[in-house]
Amino acid sequence: MRLKWWQVPLLIWFLLVLIGFVKFYAATGCIPLGRLALVKLHDPDIRPGGLHELIAVDTAIHLGKPAVVVVHNAGNEYAYGAWLEKGVLVWNIACLDPRGNKAPIDWWGVLRELLFADRLKHAVWVHDGPVPGPIFPRDAVMFWHGTVRQGFPLIYGGCGCEPYYYILANYGNIPFAITAVVLGWFTPFILSPLEAFRELIHYRYFQYLYVTKVHGVRLINTVNLEGSASELEQEVPAIPVSSTPSLVGPPPGTGPASSAPTGYRTYGGGYGD
Repeated sequence: MRLKWWQVPLLIWFLLVLIGFVKFYAATGCIPLGRLALVKLHDPDIRPGGLHELIAVDTAIHLGKPAVVVVHNAGNEYAYGAWLEKGVLVWNIACLDPRGNKAPIDWWGVLRELLFADRLKHAVWVHDGPVPGPIFPRDAVMFWHGTVRQGFPLIYGGCGCEPYYYILANYGNIPFAITAVVLGWFTPFILSPLEAFRELIHYRYFQYLYVTKVHGVRLINTVNLEGSASELEQEVPAIPVSSTPSLVGPPPGTGPASSAPTGYRTYGGGYGD
């Protein structure tokens, strides 16, 4: 049977996406699942026992993966660490925007990044301090954080979207990265639909609470507070890097010269935003 003219580019795109996925999985062993959340419920939002963190961990357990990777846009150079939750390693990796962490969206830059995926090649990547690029454990489920501080969450990719795309494009290829981001845009509605719809319906309220830090409280989830501030400031046990799964190094040419992460990862000062 002969293909119709419009089916040819679709078939080529599908083959490129398949090649990209195989290349990405062979290099990392990770399954990219898309965005994790829509708005921040805590500050920091990704922390031991946090709602979004527990959704990610439960997903890894369901898929039989030993680790979760959450990709962020970094707010500083000295956070975004790792810890164990229900026996699953939660690993944060973040990238500082070369223009600053509060820079407005550059839509022409977005288009260029879609085509070339190279803007973050020499950016500062962070995991408990600067690292030479996106370093994360093999055989994990991977999310971008996805939370949006201002504006309607489904219009914007939110925290970590661009570095997530960069990782997928450079370990796989660009058609695979584009397809994975588009399909992953609505992942919260699959993993935890009631929570996702709650966040979407009340997004203005949650964004207001996060930005204004109402009553000076930095835990802003008014529905699912898990403990007092003093309880949540306690550190979880440190995890030696040697006890984690083997790490995927940065793509060739990524990041400034630096050493791989060593020592211990703790919750205190090592959370994701």
